[in-house]
Amino acid sequence: MCTSLIMKLLILFLFWSLWYINFSSRTIFSPLLPLIQDQLSINNVLAGGLFTFLSVGYAVSLLASGLLSPRIGYKRSITIGFALLTLSHFSLYVAFSYESFAISALLVGLGTGIYLPCAIPLLTAAFDRRHWGKAVALHDTAASLSILSVPLLAALSLQFFQWRDIFLMLSFLSLAAVICFMAFCPDPPPPEKTPAGFRHILRRRDFWIMTTLWMLAAANGMGLYNIIPLFLVNENHLPLETANTVFGLSRIGGFVVSILAGFMADRIGVRRTLFLIMLITGLSTTTLALAPPFTPLILVLIVQATISTGFFPVALVAISKLTKSNERSAFMGATIAVGVAFGLGLTPVALGGVADKWSFDAGFLALGLLTLSSTTLLKGI
Repeated sequence: MCTSLIMKLLILFLFWSLWYINFSSRTIFSPLLPLIQDQLSINNVLAGGLFTFLSVGYAVSLLASGLLSPRIGYKRSITIGFALLTLSHFSLYVAFSYESFAISALLVGLGTGIYLPCAIPLLTAAFDRRHWGKAVALHDTAASLSILSVPLLAALSLQFFQWRDIFLMLSFLSLAAVICFMAFCPDPPPPEKTPAGFRHILRRRDFWIMTTLWMLAAANGMGLYNIIPLFLVNENHLPLETANTVFGLSRIGGFVVSILAGFMADRIGVRRTLFLIMLITGLSTTTLALAPPFTPLILVLIVQATISTGFFPVALVAISKLTKSNERSAFMGATIAVGVAFGLGLTPVALGGVADKWSFDAGFLALGLLTLSSTTLLKGI
């Protein structure tokens, strides 16, 4: 029994490492965005548009992964994703025009989207149902740590390297990760049952509820994450190094909240946990639009960034409990794809457009009010 537990923990650590690299491949864009914007001489809308290309690639990859990975195998699918990720980071290193950056961002999205619909079925198969919340939450701390550490690592790295060198380092890191994965990860057979198609998934009411919630959670999480450096630098006039440091430190609580959210889901249920997370997230995003600089704004930013990260591990557990093994990957891939495409892909562009016309505060206020209203949807799951 002890040996079995150790093996499960080692598998969990391997997937945790993969998820950290995968997630960091997307979070690195945000702290480097002011430098990319200056290099390319583009406005806020075009800068936010890079995340649209990233999200389109991510959404397409999620949809394809949800359908193909149960047929070709989860290990092979993840290997393909990381190989593409290695190539896409190198293409960012050599990109010098907006068009080449956009195409490279699209490739990053295509490479990163394959992972999650493959990893979660493997994790839920490795652990008992009563421990899903804990296992998924511990796995998801990699995303929270990425959100916390990447801006700080970027600020530190920029003191010694050019910003393009960071993409080259990520390329080598992705290559090392896929080699370790191929060597050590077990390769279970695909599900025996025929994988569910999207037509079946799209007819389910709970699918659309989870998709809407994921869309708003992604907008409050990575959507705001990708635009906050511009908000702090352009609207609040902070130096870039200070903005990235504050930005990174504001994410420090998300690591703990991800774990606590998983334990709460096992303890009080996923519906109640999701309600509390969405309620506090909506309130804090609304307050972010109204808080004066400097100290009150930073405090609200910490609360908003901390609580919003708790949604994702609990939502993954909710999806796992709502679905059968043969439909889990497709349901998860479609939910995250639609949620990310609208919540993450459009949010930076929309907030950038609102900022060019009025201010970032106006966009934050509207997003916060929409998030508060979404808590009524939880009755349907």
